[in-house]
Amino acid sequence: MKKYFIFVLIGLLTGCVNTKHVENLEKRPHLVVPKEINHNAKTYYLKAQRDLGSMSRYIYFEKKETPTNWKSEIEVLHDVNAEKRSLEERKKLREKVYNNTGVEHFQLFEKDHSLYSFVIYAPSAQYNNWQVNVAKGENVEGCGFVQYQYALKIPKTKKLMNMGKVKLIGYLKKYAVDKEMQRISSMEWNWVCKVNNKS
Repeated sequence: MKKYFIFVLIGLLTGCVNTKHVENLEKRPHLVVPKEINHNAKTYYLKAQRDLGSMSRYIYFEKKETPTNWKSEIEVLHDVNAEKRSLEERKKLREKVYNNTGVEHFQLFEKDHSLYSFVIYAPSAQYNNWQVNVAKGENVEGCGFVQYQYALKIPKTKKLMNMGKVKLIGYLKKYAVDKEMQRISSMEWNWVCKVNNKS
């Protein structure tokens, strides 16, 4: 629940809250998303979609997995970005949210007109596993801000439990974050939008 709350809070801070825009939702650009995505030799299928006004989330899982039972997922985020926030402004807002909500292990940085990020969530009373989120986002012309995020759950094994905190975070960064960061940094970025011209 905490992870979802953090996302919603980020959405409210980084999304658009423009009255004129809200009145014209039908005319906003809509991201063209595929029904399935191939990532790391696995196929993920679009199984959930959430519309948060000026922001939409498209969530993909492997064939036998569901929104309540999954090991890895892909989420495509589309923010129409009517307020024209820069990547630097978005970065600062997210850092503020993470700091204010007690997220300890995260990093955001800009490179080649893209905003990269990773977040490591520790197990909690509600979630038994570690979770690693790695993302790449860009401002796409005629579209807004588009982000591709890969999330992976890592079981709380005895091996991990026996590691010290510093060693454990280093292990997760080396074997999960760094590998996925390299993968998404080299992926093709061909997102486009269409506009519904209904009056």
